[in-house]
Amino acid sequence: MRPVVGLVAAQALAYTGTRLAMIAIPWFVLETTGSPTHMGLVTLFELGSYTLARLFVGPLLDRVGQRAVSIRVDLLAATALATVPPLFSAGLLPFPVLLVLVTVIGLATGPSEAAKVSLSPFVAVAGGVRLERVTGLTGTVDRLSMTVGPIAAGAVVAALGALTALYVNAALMVLAALVTALLLRRDVEVAGRSGADPEEGDGYLVRLHAGWRAVWGDLPLRALVTMIMVTNIVDVAVMSLALPVWAAERGWGPQAVGLVAGALGATSVLGSLVAVWIGHRLPRRATFLAAMVLSGPPRFLVLALDVPLWVVLAVWAVSGVGGGLINPILSAVIFERLPPRMVGRGMSMVGALTRIGAPVAAPGIGVAIGLFGVSPVLVAGAALYLAAVCLPAFGRTATELERPPEEPETAQPPDQLA
Repeated sequence: MRPVVGLVAAQALAYTGTRLAMIAIPWFVLETTGSPTHMGLVTLFELGSYTLARLFVGPLLDRVGQRAVSIRVDLLAATALATVPPLFSAGLLPFPVLLVLVTVIGLATGPSEAAKVSLSPFVAVAGGVRLERVTGLTGTVDRLSMTVGPIAAGAVVAALGALTALYVNAALMVLAALVTALLLRRDVEVAGRSGADPEEGDGYLVRLHAGWRAVWGDLPLRALVTMIMVTNIVDVAVMSLALPVWAAERGWGPQAVGLVAGALGATSVLGSLVAVWIGHRLPRRATFLAAMVLSGPPRFLVLALDVPLWVVLAVWAVSGVGGGLINPILSAVIFERLPPRMVGRGMSMVGALTRIGAPVAAPGIGVAIGLFGVSPVLVAGAALYLAAVCLPAFGRTATELERPPEEPETAQPPDQLA
């Protein structure tokens, strides 16, 4: 269990640090410049570099090793974070220098999260734990970081100030590196690998393309990635566009947005814990598809109806339980289908492909809400979401969603799970 504890603890520390940075840095910019434009630029540089780094770091993860990359980029992020306060105090932090530092932070935290995510199958083998339990635990950490993390980060910034919060952030990243170094053995990735790497000695672009083929050339993975890409478009559109418009039209204000999102986030943590507890005993395909249906269309449709706020909160809370069950199962299926030598590249590619549609589609969805109103767009989103869920529900993809029949009580090496 030591490797599992190490991975979960390192993720909790690093993810908390990442969420803290996403609040502390823009707030620091607002306090020091008073410019929303500067805040937007800082956010763009930080999140943009974070996203690009996650997309392109895959070959490095598979060649250098997830553990080694995780430790190094956590220390790099800590250094960049800890550099901001003394430079500002000394009057040596013009805005372009701050942009360089936040870019370094994004370039470090993106690979940090990608490395930890792709360590899951190797940690499961090293710890003798079922893969679904490990992905359930890491999924719970991820859900907590997205729900509790911003609240805790806001409290830290309010209590200590933005500059001190950056020191706390740096300390969290250092602790994450130490936990990874002390609780995960140097050969943790070796336990799950077997055979030679056909891409050994090939260049970066060749290895990156091999990761693409491993994901897009596999029919079940292609169907799952397409499904998640579509459902992410709908999710982002609802959370970022439709939900605020809905709250304003009902006269409930931003408090209603926070309540609805909080209900979803809190119960999604519960769903992740259920996956840790009994996920390996549940029928995987039926659970996954039911969770997808439960997590999406009901909460979109209830917004289109004229119902009391408590009804909306109840429906979103139930949908959150389904949402919490999805990622542990999805991660287990992806890890089982990826060759061990391509886990880093594959997970980075999956993460990029499933997120790529949302920012592209958002402007068009905003126009649609302006032309047709929020309710028709919500109904259309629910229908699109349900259609996407049906994509892997039939044929070979549906069969491949089932748990491998030979899976024993303890986790097997990823090459045996594939």
